[in-house]
Amino acid sequence: MLRSRAVADTTTSTYRVHWKQWTEFSAYVNWSEWLSDDAQDNSTKLGLFASFCWRYGWRGEQRGNKFTTIQLKLASIRWYHKRYVGIELQHAPDFDVLMRGIRRLSGPLAKKQAITPAFLRLLHRRLDFSRPRHRLLWGAVSMGYFFLLRRSEYLLVESGKRNYCLAAANTYFADRRDVRDPFEAAAAVTIGLAGAKNDLFGRGAWRTMHVTCDPVLCPMKALYHLLRARLALQRTEAPYLCVDLSAQEVSRTFKWLASIIGVSPRNYATHSVRIGGTTALLSGKADGLAIKLLGRWMSNSYDDYPQLAAEATFGLSRRMI
Repeated sequence: MLRSRAVADTTTSTYRVHWKQWTEFSAYVNWSEWLSDDAQDNSTKLGLFASFCWRYGWRGEQRGNKFTTIQLKLASIRWYHKRYVGIELQHAPDFDVLMRGIRRLSGPLAKKQAITPAFLRLLHRRLDFSRPRHRLLWGAVSMGYFFLLRRSEYLLVESGKRNYCLAAANTYFADRRDVRDPFEAAAAVTIGLAGAKNDLFGRGAWRTMHVTCDPVLCPMKALYHLLRARLALQRTEAPYLCVDLSAQEVSRTFKWLASIIGVSPRNYATHSVRIGGTTALLSGKADGLAIKLLGRWMSNSYDDYPQLAAEATFGLSRRMI
């Protein structure tokens, strides 16, 4: 049981999918899916699998996987051998050369575009707030934006709700001292997360964001819309704050809006919300440590999230002369 909890559930699901691909590939070429301690033999077999994935991918689309995807698939194979056979797979130096070639020939990693305040305002104008689902979606996206939430922390993902998904009971209006207050007298919103994918010890986290005084973009209004939507949907007893709102529904809405305003829908997905919030904080000259703590990053990997917005470079040219 302890070994099965060594990695997060979402990671386990990903590893399982990739291991299934490896076993199917092994059956196709007529060798065992279990490798040995022969480094050269391992390099040959893993190299063939990596090359196949790079050239063809896996879903029959004849579109090869990118280097990062292939890396994850190989990590899945290594994990299964470590977990079920008790061996650390070794490989020969020529395998490293092969992987370097795949990395150089792979296309650049296509990062999702950030959801900007302007994008959110356009979304607000397009939604019909007399429809509870639209109100629910707006409140959820706004909460995700202000609190830098991962999609699994507030939305229904493919395999269901996570046990650390934001609960309605752990969300409330508060005054400036973080004491519960009704909406009319409140000045902030506080949320409590029971854990996260990277929270190995289940310590959880409480975060507070204050009123912005903006008529559209405000964490207090976000929670207000969510509570109104829950009431209209007759789901006030639902344990999770965003009820049954799915990541697919949010992503589909983003792509719909992107197509309307004439930008590529492929550039927008649920991850755009967390990127957008981080980028806005960076543009607003927020402290790096504050961004890291608000987003609950356990390392400096959050540095990869922000995108340099035009307003963030204001005044930089004058510093160069």
